[in-house]
Amino acid sequence: MSSRKGLLWVVLLTGFAPSCGADDPGALDGFTHEEWGKIRTLSPLPPVPPDPTNMYSDNPAAATLGQRFFFEKSYAGAITVIADAASGGLGNLGETGKFSCAACHNPTGSFCDNRSVPNSISFAANYHIRNTPSLFNLPYYKWYNWDGRWDTQWARGDVEAKPSMASDRLRVAHVVWNKYRADYDALFPVALDPALSPTAPDAARFPPSGKPKANPTDPDGPWEMMAPDDQATVNLILVNFLKAIDAYTRRIVSGNSPFDRYVAGDRKAIDPGAKRGLKLFIGKANCIECHNGPVFSDNQFHNLGVPQSGTHVPAVDVGRFAAVPPLLASSLSSDGMYSDDKNTGRLAGLAQSDQDRGRFRTAQLRNIAITGPYMHTGQYRTLSDVVWFYNWGGDYSGFAGTKDTTMRPLYMGADEVADVVLFLNTLTGQPVPMELTMDTSAP
Repeated sequence: MSSRKGLLWVVLLTGFAPSCGADDPGALDGFTHEEWGKIRTLSPLPPVPPDPTNMYSDNPAAATLGQRFFFEKSYAGAITVIADAASGGLGNLGETGKFSCAACHNPTGSFCDNRSVPNSISFAANYHIRNTPSLFNLPYYKWYNWDGRWDTQWARGDVEAKPSMASDRLRVAHVVWNKYRADYDALFPVALDPALSPTAPDAARFPPSGKPKANPTDPDGPWEMMAPDDQATVNLILVNFLKAIDAYTRRIVSGNSPFDRYVAGDRKAIDPGAKRGLKLFIGKANCIECHNGPVFSDNQFHNLGVPQSGTHVPAVDVGRFAAVPPLLASSLSSDGMYSDDKNTGRLAGLAQSDQDRGRFRTAQLRNIAITGPYMHTGQYRTLSDVVWFYNWGGDYSGFAGTKDTTMRPLYMGADEVADVVLFLNTLTGQPVPMELTMDTSAP
């Protein structure tokens, strides 16, 4: 048989020409060479990128200590919202030390909130204003939280935020002294000050609790009465506490999903419906425009036209617009005084813009099937609800700012919506190691 006739038989029997490439198994499933090129940009999940702003980010000892801090409850402030046990209540009104980071980022619940009922808006000390995002694959983001209020993973404001931990940096410092002193001093170059001991002769230097006052016009509190050097000591303890938690959460990574195995060449890793959904994802539905790259997020902010509706959802949320000024002023930013590399350029050119009203960060889609509810309001319970929302082109009122022009009706039929959902279900990766889900806090 001539080589030309052999080529003809290949085309007739396989349904694609060799130009699609022998390394394009997707071509056998009806994808063009161009489509397969797009698909390859979505997989595999690369190694966790380094974070030069935290010198402890990849330190195993820091990660171990950070896990203990993540599960630590004793520094939590007073509960100010009453909720019964059936609603995921954490304790009685006024009780302290009843919850940890894991209360809203439950390791056995995909590191998101499956406790609060309804869990659209989470609560700890009080109700938050948004749905708790999962911690899966957090280090791949460039901005953190729904509004990008932080540009470092360790700049968590949850410790002192009233709805979250409702605590303060002095409480954290005392808990670190009382329960983790040996581990802390072994890891960080500046040892804890002995005056943190409640029996120290100069213990009055460090009051039991306190933090900087919120407004310059507020009356001075215990924090303002402290010597500047002692304030700096406590601030450093808080920063190290947060950087250790960062080292832990950087290990909460989940890849090697059925979709990844399909892209790697296993044609049976996902079913035909999911393959049709993938074709829609990169084509007609054009989800890939924003949900792109190996984590399925452009790391940008968009106004999808999500109405501010639901139990405990605030009537107005301007999203990114309100987040930029405090980020630029924060000492915990990438170019702030506590960053270990102030030259990353992450904040270069950043300024508050009216166009950012109502914009929220594009959520990554890996493990999306197990991290509901969805959107910053948590009002959509299922992936089907979400895809239908996109199919309708978002809502037309009830949100701040102007909806993105990319949000327009997709005109997909019910079968096509179902296929996109099937595809999204193939993005669930391997579970994180069991040891990372265990409470290792000190008794």
